[in-house]
Amino acid sequence: MNFLALVQRLHSETGRSTAAPTTVVAQTGQSLRLVNAVADAWTELQSERDWRWMRGRTDAALTIGQQTYAGTDLGVATRFGRWRKEDSTYSVCLYISGSPNTLWQATQWDLDTFRQLYIYRTMGQSTPIAWAIDESNNILFGPAPAAAYKVRADYWKEPSTLAADADTPDMPDRFHMLLVWRALQDIAKYDAAAELLAKAEKNAGDMHDKLLFDQARLPTL
Repeated sequence: MNFLALVQRLHSETGRSTAAPTTVVAQTGQSLRLVNAVADAWTELQSERDWRWMRGRTDAALTIGQQTYAGTDLGVATRFGRWRKEDSTYSVCLYISGSPNTLWQATQWDLDTFRQLYIYRTMGQSTPIAWAIDESNNILFGPAPAAAYKVRADYWKEPSTLAADADTPDMPDRFHMLLVWRALQDIAKYDAAAELLAKAEKNAGDMHDKLLFDQARLPTL
């Protein structure tokens, strides 16, 4: 469902006798409250954890001699949030351009140790074997690359916003109603509608459990 459809479904679930909004733009009064409730539910859900649908991947060439890269430097043009950190199932990989079978994993280092070895000391260009993330969320490689090696790295997308009628949450369609039930909780509290709140909490809880099972990352060491 797009933003307008979500707001219209929320209007229906509240049992309001007024006409449902025909647009989400430039609303006022009770209609604006519905619009804001859905938009806020989407923002809060995206910020809750690292969801699978918010994971992205880039496969781009490094620049000879360059150690520090922003998301845009490695081909992430929109919605770059932050680089994914190393865990038991993932690390940044590099390979020789044109030879994907040469793929090797680099190791993530804490920033201070990385700087001591690869930034503050004079070291010639070579094959990168280590990486780190700095305070500005740039990714660093050490040693500085001696060739235009390719890097394959994951990142987490920045949360999107709902503003126009056709804007659509980019999570799986089957979970869109979770936004309606979460928004309904806020509306029911404002309306002091206890039965409506109980319905919204039950439905939101059930669907959120399904979303966690389908889209949440399992804890890693």
